[in-house]
Amino acid sequence: MSQPDAQGEQLMADPYAGSGSTTSPAPVPQPTFGGFGSSATDDLHLNASSSEPLPTPDFLFPESFDEKFRRSWGERLTFHVGSAYLVGLIGGGGAGFYQGLRDSAGERQRIRINSVLNATGKRGPGLGNTLGCIAMMCSIFESIAYNVRGEDDLLNPAGAAALTGALYKITAGPRAAAAAALGLSAITTAGTFITQRFSGRGALKFF
Repeated sequence: MSQPDAQGEQLMADPYAGSGSTTSPAPVPQPTFGGFGSSATDDLHLNASSSEPLPTPDFLFPESFDEKFRRSWGERLTFHVGSAYLVGLIGGGGAGFYQGLRDSAGERQRIRINSVLNATGKRGPGLGNTLGCIAMMCSIFESIAYNVRGEDDLLNPAGAAALTGALYKITAGPRAAAAAALGLSAITTAGTFITQRFSGRGALKFF
């Protein structure tokens, strides 16, 4: 055999075939990407033979498990104004419907329909706008009180509702303003306390 052929066979020969050692070659370390492939994440790999379920979170959103979770002032302002307007629109529309039927009693059907539509369209949006403005003021004052005090308790909605009622009826005199402040503050505080008992957060806190 010539010298070039011997050199070619040596290059193509298996380096482990002729050795007398029975030890296998050292395994090549696998690269890890973002923690995958390491021993710390072995429990996260799917294994058909394992009977233990994979760890799953108990809650999907932070408001479901964080008792101190508080939405942003914009989210709560939107919810308060929209909810108050909807309540006023439905309540005022129902009152207008009843008023239209009462005022047009004994008239022809066309006149009664016209009376109901006029009364409903007048009282529904009017009460909705009123409650929407009150809710907007109360929500803004409550957010300011929370940011100034740093506490999220019943004093924030109570004070915000009292200030809102006083400003809303300030042109009617001090007695009417005080009555509106006390009444709106009592209603808001009672509503927040009741919702705290059921949801653990309160109407002005959760939304």
